[in-house]
Amino acid sequence: MSQHSIAIVAHTHPSISKGGAEIAAFALYEGLRACGQAAIFVAVCPEAERDRLRLGSEHEFAIFVEPARYEHFYQLASADVWRQLDAILTHANVRLVNLHHFLGLGVNTLERLAEAGRPFVVTFHEFLAICNHHGQMVTRPARRLCDMASPAACTACFPEHTSAQFAARTRLIRGTLRQAAAFVSPSRFLADRMIAWGLPAERFAVIENGLRTSAALTPPVRARGKPWVFGYFGQLTPFKGGDILLDVIDLLSRQEPGRFDQPGMQMRVHGNLIGQPPEFLARFERLFAAQSWARYLGPYDNADVGALMAACDYVLMPSTWWENSPVVIQEAFAAGRPVICTGIGGMAEKVPDRQAGLHFRRGDAADLARVMREASDEVLYAALVSQLPPVSDSVAMARSYLALFERMGIGRKQP
Repeated sequence: MSQHSIAIVAHTHPSISKGGAEIAAFALYEGLRACGQAAIFVAVCPEAERDRLRLGSEHEFAIFVEPARYEHFYQLASADVWRQLDAILTHANVRLVNLHHFLGLGVNTLERLAEAGRPFVVTFHEFLAICNHHGQMVTRPARRLCDMASPAACTACFPEHTSAQFAARTRLIRGTLRQAAAFVSPSRFLADRMIAWGLPAERFAVIENGLRTSAALTPPVRARGKPWVFGYFGQLTPFKGGDILLDVIDLLSRQEPGRFDQPGMQMRVHGNLIGQPPEFLARFERLFAAQSWARYLGPYDNADVGALMAACDYVLMPSTWWENSPVVIQEAFAAGRPVICTGIGGMAEKVPDRQAGLHFRRGDAADLARVMREASDEVLYAALVSQLPPVSDSVAMARSYLALFERMGIGRKQP
């Protein structure tokens, strides 16, 4: 490759995992190429997933790792990770690296980038730099929201580590990140948290993630008198509010038996149950077997999500952590559907209450049930649909990134 490239680096490839960070990173890569940039996409791939990996072109690369060799507390990778990344960057004549995660890559790999004089930009998708609890900023075991980490607070969640170890973790990760030329956050909420933690505000830009397709659906017009359909899309984990979803199904069924049968209300749940504890699975199966108005429709392909959402009236997002800029929200807006979400963090920022959707109290199934009842109103629904915001696509996102690179003096547009 003779033309200087921009490398978009992610902690996994969308053919292996379909989380929001990797989807956003891949959309940016596609958008950059659509803008005429010589972009490449680099993904971390565990050796055990090698057979599942599907690289789409000569512009996509993989770094193969053994997860057992990764140190998760300090976020350190083996030296082989840097050797593989450096070889790819040299082969592709990369002038600028945009990292969408350091998980799997290790902050020591970012340190090597700085030592090699390769400018890099870090895009944040959660709080792993700050929080050792999967970057969720939720305490354990109580699962309360955490406003700001500190060595003392973190040892309460992880007593197996000392305050000195948490202080060292912060110094290492924050010190390495400060070597970045710029930072990107898809939400103001996340950017403010990272700035309060100690990253320089003047290097931050808020750029919304763009969907891989720019084609917004024309959703079917809602027919009066038909059931109100509420859809859930995503993994059914505690952080994503899987327990709250079951609670509200149980609550609505017990409070008003029969009211939510046809033609009143339907619940459609699309998502993955892999990795859930046996007690959750048993309760899940019991509830869905007992309620004709609630249906579990299994995992879904991202290519189908627009049509699946358009077949609902509302998209539910009961996450119990702060979130950042969830792709589910953008997908719902692109499908012309308002969102009912927890009124905190990035969700509250992206879904203004009573404009693009409705809020309910975190972890409160009774309040979610109340909001679902309120949402079952033709006048309110029409008002919400009329106020849905436009959705950014991959090209718009790429142009915003290119403008940032130019502004920071770290990129040069290719002709």
